[in-house]
Amino acid sequence: MSPNTSPNTNEIQAMQQRLDEIQALYREWLALQPKLEQARTHWQHSVAIMQKLETFYTNGEYGQLNDAVDAGADLDLTTQGEYSVLSEDALWDALGEQDQQLWALLRFAVKHLDRFSDNDKN
Repeated sequence: MSPNTSPNTNEIQAMQQRLDEIQALYREWLALQPKLEQARTHWQHSVAIMQKLETFYTNGEYGQLNDAVDAGADLDLTTQGEYSVLSEDALWDALGEQDQQLWALLRFAVKHLDRFSDNDKN
C-alpha cells in the first residue's frame, strides 16, 4: 500500500488480523500483571523466611541443636514429609537454591533491561 492510496480489502483484512493479534497479546499481558505482582510478594516473603533460616543455621543455634541430638537429646524430628532442618545439608541446600533462583531472576531482568545497551556502546 502506498501512502496516498486507500488500502484494498485484503490489506484491510491483514491489518485487522494483525491489530487483533497485538490486542490479544496486550490483553494477555494485562491479565498477567496481578500474577506478577503476587509473585513479587511471594518472593519477598520467601526471602524473609530464608533470612530467618539462615540466621538459625549460621548463628550457632543449628550446631547446638544438632550436637544435642547427637548426644542423645530426645527431640522429635518428625516432619510432614520434608527433610528435617537438622538433616545434613537441608538448610544449606535451601540457601543455595534460593540464591540460584534469585540470581536467575536478576540475570533475566538485566538481560531484558539491557536489550538496547549494545547499541549504546558503539
